[in-house]
Order: sequence, then structure tokens, then C-alpha cells
Amino acid sequence: MSAAPSGRRKRPRSAASIFQGSKTSPHGRDSERRGSGSESAFQTQRALDDSKTLVQEFNTQVALYRELVISIGDVSVTCPSLHVELHKTRTRGCEMAYQAHQKLAAISGPEDGEIHPEICRLYIQLQCCLEMYTTEMLKSICLLGSLQFHRKGKEPCGPPKILDIKVEESSEVPILEDTSSPTDIQQHLWQVSTDIENTERDMREMKNLLSKLRETMPLPLKNQDDSSLLNLTPYPLVRRRKRRFFGLCCLVSS
Repeated sequence: MSAAPSGRRKRPRSAASIFQGSKTSPHGRDSERRGSGSESAFQTQRALDDSKTLVQEFNTQVALYRELVISIGDVSVTCPSLHVELHKTRTRGCEMAYQAHQKLAAISGPEDGEIHPEICRLYIQLQCCLEMYTTEMLKSICLLGSLQFHRKGKEPCGPPKILDIKVEESSEVPILEDTSSPTDIQQHLWQVSTDIENTERDMREMKNLLSKLRETMPLPLKNQDDSSLLNLTPYPLVRRRKRRFFGLCCLVSS
């Protein structure tokens, strides 16, 4: 009798089992495409929401700065704390403007491709806010300059005189003359001069950012005028009443 072979013979694998791991069904590829597409759309929508929030916060910051500028020259509120608040609000607004521009530039996509209507509206709103922001800075420079000129006119040329309180018979309220010391006036003039220099610097930066924003705008916004930009909506244009919300510097549609 012949001896049986000591090793076991392996059974040949079928064709289905051989190509099972290397071949993907069409349904699997379609599901992968749908998954990647939905994830990309979710990321785009999230970036769009972040940009919208930043532009709205910058809008509110510009309105707050505008209210502070109106207070310049008011005797009841003109004090060192107002200058500090002006500087803090202006600096924060510049930071918001840079962040909003970076976010919009990141999601705008190709310059000559199709662009989301919401991105167009955010570009327009950011441009309007920047224009108003630089205008309010220019207004604050003019008001601070007038205040500086007014203070310089009160600066004494000779030694300080002893000021008395004068009381008239026809008036029950005493007439108080300006008792500001030369040191206080000089310190106030230095503070106003510093504020003017800082505001001029920030205004130049915001004007440069506005120029950069116009250069990086998508092509549909560059080739159209202001009237046609309002028509960039996903729905047919309907005449709507515009109203102004408290705390916002730009008009929004109801």
C-alpha cells in the first residue's frame, strides 16, 4: 500500500471569494459620495453662519462707537473714562472687521464661479459697515480737534489769578469762573492729541481693509452697481419695507 501524502491539500477558492475584498459595489460608492457631499455642505453652512455672526457683531460695535462719538464735547460726559471707552471700542471694532474679512475671504470660493447669495449680502453689509466706521472715525477726529482748539483758547498766558465767586443781587446762583489749573489743561490737551493720532492710524488701517475688501470681492459683485447688488437673492425680488433696528448701523430688510 502506498502511503498517503502527509500534507493537506488546500481547496481552490471560488471567484466570488477571491474578488470580494477588492471590488466595491456601486451602492457603496454612491453612499460615500453622499456622505462626503453632506459633510462638505455642513462645513460650508457652519462657516457661513460664523461669518454672519461676525458681521452682525461688527455692525453692533460700529453703532456703539457712533453713540460714543456723539458724546464727544458734551460737558456732562467729557472725562478720561470716555476717552478710554472710545479707544477700547474702536480697537475692538478693528479686530472684528479683520476677522469678518478673513472669514468671508475663506468661504467666497473661486472668483469667477457661482457664489452663494448670502455671501454676497454679507460682503455688501461688511462694506457698508466699514464705510460708516471710517466716517465716524473722521467725525471723532473733527470733534476732538474742535475740543482741543477750545481748550487751547482757555490756556492762561500769565500767572494764574485768584478767582472769586461773584454773587449778583438779581441772581441767587453764584457765577463760577473756570478753575482748571494749567496742569489739568496741558494733560487734557495731551490726551486729546494722543486720541487724534490713534484714531487717524486706525482710520488708515480700516481704509486699507476696505480697499482690500473691494479687491477680493467675488466677480458678480465687482461687475454690478449698488442698485443691482440688492437683487442678488435666491428668490424673485419683492419690494419690501425697510426699517431700522435699534443698535444697528446698517439698514436691514424686514
